[in-house]
Amino acid sequence: MKFFKRAIALSVLLLASATAVAATSQVPNFSFRDVDGKQHQFSQYRGKWVIVNYWATYCGPCVAELPALNSIAKRNKDKVVVLGMEAGETPTDELKEFATSRHLAFPVVPTQDSTMFALGLIYGVPTTFIVDPQGKVVDTHMGAISASQLQNYIRQDKRSSVAKEKDESCLTGVC
Repeated sequence: MKFFKRAIALSVLLLASATAVAATSQVPNFSFRDVDGKQHQFSQYRGKWVIVNYWATYCGPCVAELPALNSIAKRNKDKVVVLGMEAGETPTDELKEFATSRHLAFPVVPTQDSTMFALGLIYGVPTTFIVDPQGKVVDTHMGAISASQLQNYIRQDKRSSVAKEKDESCLTGVC
């Protein structure tokens, strides 16, 4: 019995440390094609927040969060890129029809070897990776995500840059 408890504890520690590393790691550049056949490089999104959402057409919570992802993509075109990485192996023609019928305003990417696990382990769908403008994974969210949760990352970045400017302009200590 002690052996099993130790094995479970060790597994949890290893998983936690792997997650901590993934949460601050630089995303390697990888290429992929969207449903329209357009070639993308992950590195082309540097300088913007990248929301990478792994989902499946047959997953209820995944489909339910699509309007939130669509809203973020439409309202923040200049500073955010949303990538819909379909992980359910839906055929490309069906996936294209699905995306068109829902008027998705972001690239939808069929399941590809290059995209699966490119940002970290996926234990289920939906899973969303939040990548900062410097290309580092700052958070991973398992389960449906809302527009307000996503918006908090964008606002947080804006607040931290304002605070940094204030700190730099206050070199004398008297502000």
